[in-house]
Amino acid sequence: MANNFSLYHLLLMALTITNLRLISTTESPLPASSPQPTPLSLPPPTNLSPPPEPRSTPTIPTPPPTIPSPPITTSPPPSPTITEPPPLSPPAIMFPSPPPPPPAELQAQQLNNIIDALIGAGDFAGWANILSSTDPSTLPLSSTLFIPGNEALSHLPTDTATGMENFEAFLIPYHIVPQRLSFSDLQLFKTSTRLPTLLPSKTILITNNSLSNFTIDDSIVSHPDIYLNSAMAVHGIGAILDYTVYGGDFFAPPDPIQVPAPPQPVVPPFFPTGEIIGGR
Repeated sequence: MANNFSLYHLLLMALTITNLRLISTTESPLPASSPQPTPLSLPPPTNLSPPPEPRSTPTIPTPPPTIPSPPITTSPPPSPTITEPPPLSPPAIMFPSPPPPPPAELQAQQLNNIIDALIGAGDFAGWANILSSTDPSTLPLSSTLFIPGNEALSHLPTDTATGMENFEAFLIPYHIVPQRLSFSDLQLFKTSTRLPTLLPSKTILITNNSLSNFTIDDSIVSHPDIYLNSAMAVHGIGAILDYTVYGGDFFAPPDPIQVPAPPQPVVPPFFPTGEIIGGR
């Protein structure tokens, strides 16, 4: 390609020089005697195509190295773990030693609140009258009271002199448990569970722990939670609790040890002598 280009330039220069000579000859007439120069015939120039312009090679940016991504393993979602709550256990029945007596004013206020709740319930006014004559100091600061209704009290024999029912003194402490037990707490106890009372060695027996027929000493709890606060619980029952039938001897003393009687001394037989027999 470069040789063709040089040849083309040489031919072009030769043609230019020839033309200049022709022009100069035309302008200056030659003498008549001098012959005309024969024009130089040159072969037509070869049709040369111009060299192609150098193409600039586009710069292709080098892509960044491809870092293979780690394979994504799709694992099934974990199945939810259902944790069942532990079963409720009944509150522990405590038999503590008698605590020091609380302030008398607090005990009296607790008793007045219970009496007001019984009167407001409408069917326990008889037992409310009995509690109104009770010494407040005998009532524990934390306790549960089971209160029979008026219908149950009507079966007690009546004193003709006073017109009041003959009320046994042991009945009130037998109807008091020295621990706060709401009705929901009572339902946690199984049948045949015994609850301690303020009557020494006598307990209340849970005879049925169903929700619709909860009974103690075979007396239905007809009005649960008549009065309930953080220290006291009062429940109405359908009959008077009988400790002689259901109370049992929770702290029954052991049988006495039988000590054998000492042996009787052996008395030798008496034989009278001859003098005594004959009188001599």
